[in-house]
Amino acid sequence: MILRLSLDLPEDATFVRTTRLLSRTLLEDLKVNKHDIDDVETIVAELCTNVVRHARSKETHFLVTLEYYKPRVVITVTDAGEGFTPKDVAPVGTIRADFKEGERMGGWGLLLVEGLTDKLDFTATDPRGTTVRAEKNLHYETQGDAQEAAERDRSSGGEVTASK
Repeated sequence: MILRLSLDLPEDATFVRTTRLLSRTLLEDLKVNKHDIDDVETIVAELCTNVVRHARSKETHFLVTLEYYKPRVVITVTDAGEGFTPKDVAPVGTIRADFKEGERMGGWGLLLVEGLTDKLDFTATDPRGTTVRAEKNLHYETQGDAQEAAERDRSSGGEVTASK
């Protein structure tokens, strides 16, 4: 593993931007190609926004972990909210509750995340909440950048299989 970044965040939308920027900056530093950086930033934003919008946890915070390996990034978001499984989500394009007692048409976020990731898992968190684990394979601007990332991976213990 090159790097693990773990953030314990309040369920507040203002921190979604900060988390997006951190994920982007780290991938830029590793010289990952722009398309993958944009995808990871979108995945992080969607997963964090879902927690802020839907979790309603009594603890009012959630955990985001970004694990960077040479070949991929693993994004894990864990909340202690009401919990859900993908089958519990209303169909795409339907009206749903929004902030401050409002309503909105939605449902595209998880569909978007599913399309941008190489692997996506949802797990119930005991006793409440949900853990979402998303993996995205990474590509580099040049072969030299990929070799540099591989060296960072090796120097920090090598490829580790990320656990759920």
